[in-house]
Amino acid sequence: MRRLLLTFAIFLLPFAMSSCGRDSARETVTLYTSVDQPYAAPIIRDFEQKTGIKVVLVTDAEATKSVGLAERVRAERNNPQCDVFWSNEPFHTIALANESLLEPYESPIAADVPKQFKDPMGRWCSNALRARMIGVHGDTAVTKLEDLTKPELKDKIAMAKPTAGTTGGHVAALYVLWGEDKAKAYFRRLRDNGVKLLGGNAKVAEAVGQGTIVAGLTDNDDVVAVKKNGGKLTGVLPDQDDFGTLMVPTTVGIIARERRPQAAEKLVDHLLSRETEQKLIAAGFAGWSVRETDAAKVKVMNVDYAKVAEVMPRAVREATNILEGRE
Repeated sequence: MRRLLLTFAIFLLPFAMSSCGRDSARETVTLYTSVDQPYAAPIIRDFEQKTGIKVVLVTDAEATKSVGLAERVRAERNNPQCDVFWSNEPFHTIALANESLLEPYESPIAADVPKQFKDPMGRWCSNALRARMIGVHGDTAVTKLEDLTKPELKDKIAMAKPTAGTTGGHVAALYVLWGEDKAKAYFRRLRDNGVKLLGGNAKVAEAVGQGTIVAGLTDNDDVVAVKKNGGKLTGVLPDQDDFGTLMVPTTVGIIARERRPQAAEKLVDHLLSRETEQKLIAAGFAGWSVRETDAAKVKVMNVDYAKVAEVMPRAVREATNILEGRE
C-alpha cells in the first residue's frame, strides 16, 4: 500500500509543479485604496475573475481614511510598493500628483468623464460621486451648515476630526468658498456650540442613528450603512437653497515608479468604467455618476478641487486647533 501511494505521489508531482509555476507566473498588481473594504472587495474580485490578474488589496483604517495611505505612498517614494492608488476623495490624490508621485495615464474607458473630474495632465481621473451630508435624528429642522450652530442644538452635534477622511476636504472647501476669516469664524461657532469630534464619518452617522447626537456632518454612504443596520436618521443635503453641498468623487491614479506592471493600466480601466461606477451606486457607496450628473438634482458647491487640495493642509491644521479649543 505504501509503495502504491509513493508511486501515485511521484505521478502527480509534475502536475503539481506545473500548477505552481503557472500560479507564480500570474500577473500581480498592488492596489492601495481608501474605499471601504466591503465596497472595494467585490469590484476587485470582478476584475480578477475577468482578467486572471491577482490584486494585492491594501485598505485604510476608518480613523486614518485617505490620509494614511497617501502618507504611505510618500514614505515609499524611493521604493514604491504600490502600483495603483484608488482614493475615496480627490484632494490627497491631487496632492500626490503635484508631488510627482503619480504618472500620466489617460484611460480610454474614461473618455466620457467630464474635464472637471480629470487631471489635465492625465495623472488621475474620477469615478462615482459621493456627497457631504448632515445626518439628522428625528424631526429636528436642519437643512444647512449654519443650523448646526443653533443654541437648541448645543452639545448635540458632531463631526469627524478634520485630520482624516472627507472631513478635511470639506473644511478646506469652506476655506475656498467663504474665505479664511468666515470659515474660521464658523468653526469657532461650532466649537462654542459643543461639537463633538469623533473618529470618522461612520462614527458620526452611528451616533446620530442611535440618537446620542441629534445632527452631524458625514457622507452619504455612512448614512446608508447606518440606516441598513436599523439606525434612525435622515441624510440631508445641506444648503440646497444657497451654495450647495460638496460632491466628492473617488479618484484613480498610477504610482510613479521605474517599472510598472502592464496590469496597472488594466486595473485603472476597470476602476474607471461605467460598470464599476454603477456597482458602487447600487451598493450605496456612491450616489451619483460623474458622467450623467443627475447631480442636476443636487445643488453642488462650486469649488475648484485643485484649490481645495492646495489649502487643505493649513485649513485642516487651523480648523482642528479651533475645534479642539487650542485657538
